[in-house]
Amino acid sequence: MNVNTSLEPDNTDIPQPVIRSRKHYISIVWIIPVVAALVGCWLIYKTFSEKGPEVTITFKTAEGLEAGKTKIRYKDVEIGQVTDLSLSKDFSKVLVKAQFVKGAEAYLSKNTRFWVVRARIAVQGISGLGTLFSGAYIDMDPGKSGDPERNFKGLEEPPIVTTTDPGRVFALKAERKGSIEIGSPVYYRQITVGKVIAYNLVSDGSGILFKIFINAPYDEYVHQNTRFWNASGFDMKLDSQGFHLQTESLVSLMVGGIAFDVVDNFEAPEATASEDAVFTLFANREAAQKKDYPEKKLFILNFNTSVRGLSPGAPVEFRGIQIGEVLDLKLEYDGARKVFDIPVLIMIEPGRVSIKKDKGQHNPKNIINYLVAKGLCAQLQTGNLVTGQQFVALDFFPDAQRASASYKGAYPTIPTLPTQIEELGTKINHVVDKLDRLPIDQIGKDLKDTIHSAKGIIGSPELLKSLRAIGPAVNELQMLVSGLRTNTTPEIDAVLKQARLSLAASQAVLQKDSPLQYRMGDVLQELSDAARSLRVLADYLESHPESILTGKGKEK
Repeated sequence: MNVNTSLEPDNTDIPQPVIRSRKHYISIVWIIPVVAALVGCWLIYKTFSEKGPEVTITFKTAEGLEAGKTKIRYKDVEIGQVTDLSLSKDFSKVLVKAQFVKGAEAYLSKNTRFWVVRARIAVQGISGLGTLFSGAYIDMDPGKSGDPERNFKGLEEPPIVTTTDPGRVFALKAERKGSIEIGSPVYYRQITVGKVIAYNLVSDGSGILFKIFINAPYDEYVHQNTRFWNASGFDMKLDSQGFHLQTESLVSLMVGGIAFDVVDNFEAPEATASEDAVFTLFANREAAQKKDYPEKKLFILNFNTSVRGLSPGAPVEFRGIQIGEVLDLKLEYDGARKVFDIPVLIMIEPGRVSIKKDKGQHNPKNIINYLVAKGLCAQLQTGNLVTGQQFVALDFFPDAQRASASYKGAYPTIPTLPTQIEELGTKINHVVDKLDRLPIDQIGKDLKDTIHSAKGIIGSPELLKSLRAIGPAVNELQMLVSGLRTNTTPEIDAVLKQARLSLAASQAVLQKDSPLQYRMGDVLQELSDAARSLRVLADYLESHPESILTGKGKEK
């Protein structure tokens, strides 16, 4: 038996390890963070790739706006969000920073408009009720294409029309603003077809320029010869046919309005007006119906008697048809003749007179001379017995003393005649003067003497002389009476008859118990009640806007 007495261990029986090379594998545990990292990178890339432009909008107040919550919408589609709210350096306005989605660059130009949509109660109606639940948001109107812009000034009120509204814009020029406001309706044959969108002074300050928007398809009814007039309030007129009261609508009584139409019945509508065409805004429909003739001739009428009741704008008529109007009148003193004259400047429009079968060209001076030579004169006549207004009547007076037209001043002068009442007074004064010159006392004494002696009556030379003196006066008196009976009396009867009819119509309209007075009283009372109700409703809604949805509730 062999015994190992060596101190070294015997490793012959110990198994030896087998070393094998092994491949390196990534643990499945690392797959999850890798995927998460890839997703995060994708989201970051997607966020930055879809990120649109950032803009700054200026408002006077930030009422209803919240950073990170308030949305920006266009056609109710969310295209951006408010990211920050701050004040300007002078604390006068609010700077709203907003982040838009990618692709919104095409909508951001110098013509883009922004405004805050919130619950509003205005003349045009109630709007923005949906914001009571969802909160206020910013709406926009891209406008027409223009240069890119990133800084905008927001509107404090929503615009009346936007770019997407079909229709066209027109301009109206007027001397005064009247009661027309932004948002006032525009009527076509008493149908609301548009609104007033803006107004401002013209560059030289001589008038007001209105901008109106006519919705399609009504904008096709605006022709080149269309007339616009102020339809605010109501028109009241009293004439031979009775009392007339006209208004476009109840809204035009409160907020004003504009109406348009082709008012000339003898004129066909012309071509459709182009956008931004400029029209004249007349004061009322009557002024719009008045034709505008390009050719105008000015004349002077010299009166030496009272012209009370004659004022600028009074008509100038020829046989009852208006051919012009009075422009101005003043008082002048002629030192050479020691008299006062009243020159009246009139304007005559030759286009009001149609000339048939005569295409020749005539000298206006020769025409005036010919007409005056035929007896053309001007005379003041009463146009309204109730108001005492007068007008200028041109006509031929064959019995008048012939006169010629004068061209010494700046304008030709047409001869004038005194009024019919003045002529009648002159004739009566002439007769009275002749009667005053008669020897009435001597005639009476002679007649008294003839009573005592019948024989001396026949052959009395004094009586024959007196009779011969009375004869011409009696003849003139007979001629005056005959003239009054044949000429003046029928005219006076017609005037008195017309006066009675006018006074009867006025009395029927103005008396306290007339139906019109009751109706006017009812209308005014209803208007007062309606205005009071609207004021109460506006005050209540301003204090309790939630009552629109929840109701008024029970009164405490």
